[in-house]
Amino acid sequence: MRILHVFRSPVGGLFRHVRDLAMAQAASGHDVGLLCDSATGGIHAVEILAELDSVCTLGVTREAMSKLPGLGDISCSRRTAELAKLLNIDVIHGHGAKGGLYGRLGAKLASKRAVYTPHGGSLHYQWNKGLGP
Repeated sequence: MRILHVFRSPVGGLFRHVRDLAMAQAASGHDVGLLCDSATGGIHAVEILAELDSVCTLGVTREAMSKLPGLGDISCSRRTAELAKLLNIDVIHGHGAKGGLYGRLGAKLASKRAVYTPHGGSLHYQWNKGLGP
């Protein structure tokens, strides 16, 4: 299968889950790609994504993804659909709130299948605190 994992921030447990899943899928013979935020994660994320790029035959793509809801969500969903069509993706797997949104809307726009895994990040977010990663 050709699988695209979509998630916002390459940090924490969600990122570890996606990394492990992508590596296992690639080891099983699937073609895997990643789409995540370009502004978060720091040097640690850059290093891990570089390692994953050698495993992900469909590449690692980074796009600007805002933590808060906004008009950028529309363009990110469209970009997900464009990437899914370009890479001839079979399944878009969205992770977390933003990845789930982009994955499901992108799949709808690209006439692809979508899977969604909630990770709880937005459930733990407190609006009166700083934005964090």
